[in-house]
Amino acid sequence: MKEFALFVRHFFRLVHFTRGVLLVLMAALLVCTAGMMLTEGWIFSRALYFTMITGMTVGYGDIVPTTGLGRFISVVIAMIGIVYVGIIVAIATRALTLAVHQQYDDRP
Repeated sequence: MKEFALFVRHFFRLVHFTRGVLLVLMAALLVCTAGMMLTEGWIFSRALYFTMITGMTVGYGDIVPTTGLGRFISVVIAMIGIVYVGIIVAIATRALTLAVHQQYDDRP
């Protein structure tokens, strides 16, 4: 359990360190959500759902854009999502590395 606590501590410290980048990417996704609302005529919850599913590159296909601009925005959402998820994975990897090193350094 100590190892997990070390991982979580390092993870949130690194998230705090990169919060500016993460917030800018999240703001860009919200702008894209608004763009989908305007171009596709969707309500906020539907556009947000589409943005999150597309941003995570899951793409269930239950909601699809029908306009050219909507399709372009969906590609932008996917690219931003790949960067966002990549940063989170990099943070988790670094946090795990730091936790493992700290765990072994603390051993008698």
